[in-house]
Amino acid sequence: MPTAHRQITLVTIAAFDEFIAAQADTAEFELVEGTIVMMANPTETHEQIAGNIGAPLKLAMDLRNCRTYQGGMRVQRSEDPGDTDKTRPDIVVRCGPGSARTFITDPLVIVEVLSPSTIDTDRGPKLDFYKSLPTVRHIALVYQDQMRVECYNRTADGFERGVLKAPDHVLRFEAVEFALPLSNVYFGVEV
Repeated sequence: MPTAHRQITLVTIAAFDEFIAAQADTAEFELVEGTIVMMANPTETHEQIAGNIGAPLKLAMDLRNCRTYQGGMRVQRSEDPGDTDKTRPDIVVRCGPGSARTFITDPLVIVEVLSPSTIDTDRGPKLDFYKSLPTVRHIALVYQDQMRVECYNRTADGFERGVLKAPDHVLRFEAVEFALPLSNVYFGVEV
């Protein structure tokens, strides 16, 4: 008996953008490895952590002539509409002049607050995508159910991983001269 094979067609950024334009504003989506993924609605804890990082980061970056986006800016590798990744990190930092585009291709810092429903994607294909971007210097994966931040810092040999787990541990983005203790990251959050 012959085996049936299903051909999987990857969605490109051009097709994703068309899909997004046809959607109601009530749902958010990302494109991960050519698959359209509906984003989970954030919890209050998720938003508290994102705000605890995003607010001081924005203030610090404004002084450096850099831009901080919290949850609204998509990231893609290039302007090539045939690419298959277009994500929406919780926080992203880029430096340089602004533009009218709805995406950026040159992030320096990316922060994802991990949700139970998205942790495998965030720690898997999305992390791989972020590491592949030549401008990225720091990636932080921030847990919301425990005091834990996985930090990926670019070195000459690739990315070095560190784990922060105590209130006095400090989240550092040295490329943009920013530091924040975990006690501040988790302020107002029960873990």
